[in-house]
Amino acid sequence: MNARWKMLALAVPAALALACGDQPIAPPAGGPAATANWMNNPDNGNFRIERFEGGVAVCWTDPDTGLRACHSTIPLGGGTEPDCGPQQDLDPVAHQHLGIDDFAEIHVNVIGDVFITVRDITESGDCFGAQLVAEGMGRFHYTDNDVEGTPPWDNNANAWGFTATGVLTTPGGEAVQYQGVARWTYSDVTGLALRQSSANVH
Repeated sequence: MNARWKMLALAVPAALALACGDQPIAPPAGGPAATANWMNNPDNGNFRIERFEGGVAVCWTDPDTGLRACHSTIPLGGGTEPDCGPQQDLDPVAHQHLGIDDFAEIHVNVIGDVFITVRDITESGDCFGAQLVAEGMGRFHYTDNDVEGTPPWDNNANAWGFTATGVLTTPGGEAVQYQGVARWTYSDVTGLALRQSSANVH
């Protein structure tokens, strides 16, 4: 299976940059501190390793809590929602691609600070028609054992997933802890399987 569809969530079309708002967003008090990542490492000349910075926009829904969490460095909905989410492009996050077996496989690692927006899709409100629960800056991590997906003759599973944490702020000004995890696998034998999709605020 070619897994380009799952990377659409990470794409940052140029058109979104033109649609973003004018107001900057500052991290709330208690937000994550800057941390080191592999972008700080010196280039050792290994042609199998590609490092760059880019944007992300990934959402998932927790079927148990009804919470939908979006993790983004760009305005949600192409800048069409002024009541939640980032209102302008934020700093990009670090990407690392590692080519394996003459690039037959490409392992992906993405990490950085993103704006997290959590809404309750079971309740009506002003955030894309749902009730805003909390939002603010947090830490995001995406891993994929082969971004190109799994070919039909390969019985191994392609596995990818996202984790995120942060101290967010409710509309009432309360600081809350957020933890989110989403993981999928795919193989030509078992098909696509959602392994975990959770979003917790407490």
